[in-house]
Amino acid sequence: MSLAATPGTPGAGADTARRLESAIARLLTLGTRAAVVFILAGVVMMLAHGIDPLTAAIPAFSLSSIPGDLVALRPAGFLWSGLLVVMAMPVARVVVSGVGFFAAGNRRLALVSLLVVLVLSAAVLAAQAMGG
Repeated sequence: MSLAATPGTPGAGADTARRLESAIARLLTLGTRAAVVFILAGVVMMLAHGIDPLTAAIPAFSLSSIPGDLVALRPAGFLWSGLLVVMAMPVARVVVSGVGFFAAGNRRLALVSLLVVLVLSAAVLAAQAMGG
């Protein structure tokens, strides 16, 4: 039996907020675990190849080479994948929050979430355009 409140009843907002926070917590937990697995796999592969993770040169970042590196079981692909997952988590949190706010009818916070995602996207595009 579900005890979820229906819209318009007392407690509906609190129940929606709890569900949204629970979804965000699951997302962040899953993302953190995935990042740890990728990075750990990359470090283990480096050690297996006789590469010291503490003194090795940082592999060049190339988004297009990551899938090939993963398929070829090259450490760089796993390390970069883990770092990308870590960097994507805050953005994913904002997206999930925005969707939750929109579904709950809170258009103002949904708009704020959308604007945050647009600003972050603009920053990434600007960094790429500047060669960084």
